[in-house]
Amino acid sequence: MMIQAPKWLFKEDGAVTIAAVLILSSLLLFFAVLIDYARIAAFQLMSENAARSGVRSVLSAYDSWLFERYGLFGRGGTDGGLIFREVLEAGLGTRPLGPDDGFGIVASTLESSKLLTASTLGEHDVFARQVLEDMKYKAPVDFTLELIAKLAPMATTLQQSSNAIQTLEQLRRLYERREDLLEKAVRLQEAAAQLVSDSEALALIPAGRSGLVGGGGGGFTSASLAEAYGAYVGQVELDAAAGEGEETLYSDSIAAYEQEVAALTMELRSSSSRLKLKHAELLTDAAGKVEEAERINGQMQRLIAASDSAAGAGYSHVANQKVPGAADNPVQGDLERQLEEIRSSSDKLLRTGEWFAAYRAELLQQGTRSSSLTSEMDQLLGRWSGAMSKPLNPIAQASLLLSVAEIGSALQAYEALYSQPGQVLKERRASVLDASLQAKLDEQKLQADSKWREASRMLHGLAGVPVRPDYQEIFNSVRERYDQNLLFNQQGASETAAYKLEQPADAGAAAEASAARMDGLFAGLSDMLAHGRDSFYFGEYAAHRFSYFEPQQLRALLVNGDPDGVMAAASFHNQEMEYVLYGFHDPVGNLIAAYAELFTVRLAIRTMEGLLECRALGHPLLVLSGALIYGLERTMEDMLAFAEKGSAPLSKYVKVELAYLDYLRLFMMMHGGERERRLGRMIAVIEQNTDLLLSAVPASVTGEARVSMQLWFLPGVMSMLGRLDLLQGKVVGSRYETTQTVGWSY
Repeated sequence: MMIQAPKWLFKEDGAVTIAAVLILSSLLLFFAVLIDYARIAAFQLMSENAARSGVRSVLSAYDSWLFERYGLFGRGGTDGGLIFREVLEAGLGTRPLGPDDGFGIVASTLESSKLLTASTLGEHDVFARQVLEDMKYKAPVDFTLELIAKLAPMATTLQQSSNAIQTLEQLRRLYERREDLLEKAVRLQEAAAQLVSDSEALALIPAGRSGLVGGGGGGFTSASLAEAYGAYVGQVELDAAAGEGEETLYSDSIAAYEQEVAALTMELRSSSSRLKLKHAELLTDAAGKVEEAERINGQMQRLIAASDSAAGAGYSHVANQKVPGAADNPVQGDLERQLEEIRSSSDKLLRTGEWFAAYRAELLQQGTRSSSLTSEMDQLLGRWSGAMSKPLNPIAQASLLLSVAEIGSALQAYEALYSQPGQVLKERRASVLDASLQAKLDEQKLQADSKWREASRMLHGLAGVPVRPDYQEIFNSVRERYDQNLLFNQQGASETAAYKLEQPADAGAAAEASAARMDGLFAGLSDMLAHGRDSFYFGEYAAHRFSYFEPQQLRALLVNGDPDGVMAAASFHNQEMEYVLYGFHDPVGNLIAAYAELFTVRLAIRTMEGLLECRALGHPLLVLSGALIYGLERTMEDMLAFAEKGSAPLSKYVKVELAYLDYLRLFMMMHGGERERRLGRMIAVIEQNTDLLLSAVPASVTGEARVSMQLWFLPGVMSMLGRLDLLQGKVVGSRYETTQTVGWSY
C-alpha cells in the first residue's frame, strides 16, 4: 500500500512559499541570536582570563630584595598599571577562524583599565599571614630540634624545683612573720614580769627586790605601819581615857600615823590598780600576737597542702611529649625524688595546734598569778580599812602582818616562774627562739645578700652605659615608623616608656620570681606544642630575619666595668630582635631587659641545682638559703660564660649548651601578648632597614578592565536579553560592553 503526500504540498496558491519563508526566517533569527550569544560567552571568558592574567602578571613583579632578606612579597619594579594594560591588550584583540588567516570571531577592544591596591604589607593581618606562611614548616621543626629536645628532659625536674623554691620562699616569709610575732609575745611576757618586779606597789609592802628600797614618800611601808599599829592603838586608848579638860599626850602622833596610813593606802591602791591594768594589757597584747602567729601558721599549712598540686601543667605536657632528640639529653641522677623530699621537709616549719594551745594557757596562767598578787594587795587594803575603823582592835595588827607575808609569798611564786629564775619564760623563749638555727640563717642571709648585691651591680652596669646621640636618633626614627604603623592599623600611638630596671628586694624574692618565670616559659612551650600559637611563629621569624646583640660584646663591661664597648655596639641594627621583643626606644633599654630576663631564667635553673647540692643542711630554710647562694654564684658565672663564648651549659645535670639566641627565642614565645604592637615593631624594623613604607607596598591588587566587541546581528534583540539579566554586560549601540574585576594577592 503506497503512502500519499499531503495535498497542501501540491497547491499552487503560494502557501508553501510563505510557510518556508516563515520557517527559514525563524531559523535565521534564532541562529543570529545564538551566534552573538556564543560570541558574547566566549568574549566573557576571554576577557576574564585576560584580566586574571594581567593581575597575576602585576604581582609577579615583586620586590626581590625584600623577599630575599625578609621572605615577604610586595609589589615592586615596573608600574603595575602599565603591566596590567599591556597584558590585557595582548590577551584581547582578533581571534581568527584558522591558524593563519580569516576573520575575527571575537574582535574585542580595551576601552579602559584600572589597577587598585587591595591591601598592603603594612596591614597587620596581611603581614602576619605572610610571616606565618614563611615560617609554617621550618619554625616548628627548628624549634623542636634545637630547643624543646634540650629542655624536655628537665621539665619534671624543673617543675619540682619551681614548686619547692616558690613554696619554701613563701613559707620563709610567713615563717619570719610568725616567729617575729612569737618573739614579740615572749618579750611582752617578759615586760609583764618586769613590770611586776619593778612595781611601786611592792615597794609599799615591801616585797621582793622592792623591799630593799624605801616605801612611801616618808619611807614608811605597810609592814612598818603594821608593826606600829599596836602602839597606835595604845596611844588612842590612852588619849581616850584622859578626863575632860586633861591634855591629850599622843594626839599629834596619832594624827601623823593616820595620815601615813591614809597616804600609804591611797598610793598602794593607785599602784596596784596600775599594775593590774598594765599587766593585763601586756598579756592581752601577747595573746593577740600568739593568735596572729597561729593564723599565719594555718596559712603555712594550707600553702604546704596546696603545693602538692602546684606548678603549672606546662611542665607535664612538655615532659609527656615524644620529642625527637630528647632521649639524647638525659638528666643525670634521681633529681625528682630528691627535690620532692626537700619540698616535703617544709612540714618542719610548722608548729602544732597543741603548741599554740599550751602557749595560750601559759599566758592565762601568768595573768592568773598576777591577779593573785594584786588580789592580795586588795585584801591588804581592805584590812587596813577595817583596822583604822572605830572601834580599834589590836588583833587587826596580826591580820595586817599576815597580808604582808601573803603578798610576799604570792610575789615569790610569781617571780620563780617568770623572773627569778623565771623557769617558765626561759623554757618559752627556748621553744620560740632557736639561737643556733637563727645564727646560721643570719649568716647565710648575709652571704646571700652580698651575692645579690654583686649580681645587682652586674645588671646595673648595663643601665649605666652612656647613650650615643646618633644611636638615639635612629631609635627615634624607628619610633616614628612604629607609631605611624599603629595609627595606620587604627591601634593608637605607642605608650612605651623608657626602660627602668626593677629588681627584687632580695635574693629570696629573686629566686621566687625566677621560678615563676620558668613556669611561664614551660607554659609557653606547652602552648606551642598543643596549638602552635601565632606568637611562636612571629618569634621564630624574628630569630631568623633580625639581628640580635652578641653577648661577647659585654665582656669588657662584665669583667672590667668598661662601658665603651657596649656603648659603641648598642646600635639599633645590632639589637633588632631585642627591640621587637621588648619595644623600648633607646639604645640600652632592650639590652637591659633581655639580659635581666636571661639572668632570671639562669637563676631558676641554678637554684634548682643549689637545692640538690645543699639538701644535706637539713632544715628547709637552711637548704633554701644555701641554694640561693649557690644559684647566684653559678648564675654570675653563666653570665660571664655568655660574654666569653655566647652560650652556657643548660645545667650541671644535662650536658647541653644553650646560646643567647636560644633564650631570646624562648622569651619571644613567653611574651606572646600585645600581638598588634609586636607586629608594628617588626614592620618598623623592616621599614628602617629598607627605607620602604610597608603601608604603601601592595600585597594584593584588584584589576578592573572595561572591554567591548562588535555585535554581528540584531543588537536590539541582544539589548532586550540584557534587560532580562541574561547577559553579564550591556549593549551600547551595536557593541557589547562588559567590565571584568579580578582581585589577587600574594
